[in-house]
Amino acid sequence: MTIARARFASLLALASGVLILGCSDDNEASSGTTSGTAGGGADASSSGAGAGGGASTQSFVVRIDNVSGDAPIATPISPGVWAMHGEADPLFSDGMADRGEGLEAIAEDGNPMMLAAALDSRDDVSAHGTFDTPVGGDEPGPALPGGSFEFTVEATAGARLSFATMFGNSNDVFFAPAGEGIPLFDDDGKAIESQDVTEMVSLWDCGTEVNQAPNSGPVQAPRQGSPNTGPQEGRLSAFADSTRALPSAAQVARVDVVASGDGFDVTVTNVSGPGSPVTTPISPVFYAVHNENWSLFQPGTPASAGIQAIAEDGNSAVLVETETGAAGVAQAGAMTIPNGASAPGAAKPGESFTFHVSPSENARYLSIASMFGQSNDAFIGFGPEGVALLDEQGNARAAADIAADVQKKLILWDAGSEANEVPGAGLNQAPRQAAPNTGSADPDSAIRRYGDATNDLAGPMAGGVLAVTVASAGGNALSITIANTSGKTPYPTKLSPVVYAVHDGLHPFFTEGEAASAGVERLAEDGNPSTWVEELAAAGVTVAGKIGDAPIAPGESFELMVTVSPDARVLDLASMVATSNDTFVSLGPLGIELADTQGDLRPIAAINADIAAALMAWDAGTEANQAAALGPDQAPRQAAPNTGPSEGDSLVRAVDQVWAFPPTADLLRITISAKR
Repeated sequence: MTIARARFASLLALASGVLILGCSDDNEASSGTTSGTAGGGADASSSGAGAGGGASTQSFVVRIDNVSGDAPIATPISPGVWAMHGEADPLFSDGMADRGEGLEAIAEDGNPMMLAAALDSRDDVSAHGTFDTPVGGDEPGPALPGGSFEFTVEATAGARLSFATMFGNSNDVFFAPAGEGIPLFDDDGKAIESQDVTEMVSLWDCGTEVNQAPNSGPVQAPRQGSPNTGPQEGRLSAFADSTRALPSAAQVARVDVVASGDGFDVTVTNVSGPGSPVTTPISPVFYAVHNENWSLFQPGTPASAGIQAIAEDGNSAVLVETETGAAGVAQAGAMTIPNGASAPGAAKPGESFTFHVSPSENARYLSIASMFGQSNDAFIGFGPEGVALLDEQGNARAAADIAADVQKKLILWDAGSEANEVPGAGLNQAPRQAAPNTGSADPDSAIRRYGDATNDLAGPMAGGVLAVTVASAGGNALSITIANTSGKTPYPTKLSPVVYAVHDGLHPFFTEGEAASAGVERLAEDGNPSTWVEELAAAGVTVAGKIGDAPIAPGESFELMVTVSPDARVLDLASMVATSNDTFVSLGPLGIELADTQGDLRPIAAINADIAAALMAWDAGTEANQAAALGPDQAPRQAAPNTGPSEGDSLVRAVDQVWAFPPTADLLRITISAKR
């Protein structure tokens, strides 16, 4: 049986929280659960097994359950490919570039058909197939949280199983066992009866697309306009990230629960800063000990006054007042003084809050809430059910079990009460707002997992952060004003000194799609234009230089005088977005013509229209983007120039830790059972 040649549209769209994979077929629909073919073109049984050289075969049922619903990052998992093999590395090799056989299509877009087709001619693969229809479904699509894929394989002794399926809320991250695969027989050649093999499966980075914050990337499958749209790692490209991305809660706070006296001591530590993609204070912590009938909040509903107060302003007093004595609540309070401090306040990176709780058989759950300080209304908390500290008989649960639940259920939430701005920059966020509760209302009033994919640098004039205008100064002279206009946007930011060039049109300012030069990197990462000016001069650019010796704040401007001639008729410039890792605003690789090839000035209105259309944000591709305007390796906070982690090396590898992913066991459960 050959694999049906399905033509996947690979349109992964997020609609009402549901990931949809569209599929159409020129011939017949792929059933997905049992389709397969023998490697090297040999015949295969209807279950997809190879002939096995005449050896007896054993059927196995493989089930992949999506258990990510309670994880910090819930995700769909895509249709995938399975392969039976004897030799290692049937689908990829750790530390090497993707082979171009179709793994990229799975890892980026959830499309298994290209890789399945490529395996047709592989002699090292005895059988293979796809799984694309969730259990209980009647058409191909992803397995949502709570859903499953199931397929049957046949194997002879010595064969191993590998598979690949996409972590849906990512750019190019996929689940797969390591290259050796999963053994289906023991050392004596006896088929396994049943086993949970989850621990043999890991998350891998395909290395084909720049990583963005899970669940927040604008060019991740659920949000991208079309398949394969994200920029390649390590290449200069148009900026396509979220300026509002935040990491998982575990990269912001750690919650430790330790048995003590008649209950437990709970410590909430701010772990942001170096080693995390973000630097932020966290507010005083509200806590409640309660039964199963009470919840601090419910996702999908508007925030209470208490949640709004703590999420927007770090004010825990309202929750203490409203929840003390509430039905189902045995204990409610707040710890407002950081450990070692003498007065109430937020906990800075490295600081913590500790409080004591005393659960009982009738109130055995703990819930907490603490504001993500550099935001409009983001807060850290468990899911609505809280974390059980005691078992149903009222006995203390094992410390390891409590810790595992805390890790699994600690989530960063968006209260939905105030419109989001760029974290760390917004003027209506607690560190910068004129008074509490001053931001505009959120168009979506529901509490939800934080996952804002907005790119505030998209659109005209890079989202409005920079304005470049040209005016006549008499004759062939032009006055060019470069103004920081970001103060009127959700992304107020300083802009670096400017590098500029005026040339004959034969000297590209930079090259899109290639590695950035040292000059581009130095400006984009550190705001220093000097090396780029030197590179332009060495390339023979007629006029090149820098403007300014220090960053310009919102409302400030630079001015440049230019005399146009046939050899100096094209303008280009660049300025770093100071609160970024390697983002700069520019007129693009080719610049804007100020005059024609004879040196005659173009109409001023036409020049300004072209500038407004061309001005956009670029990503140098030299440093991994961190959270919003809060990365510890961004220019305002970095310990020294050029200190951030690399954007990527374009190699298949274990998933990187710039953005933390939950453990595989919190996302999937994979079981294999011999079929009798």
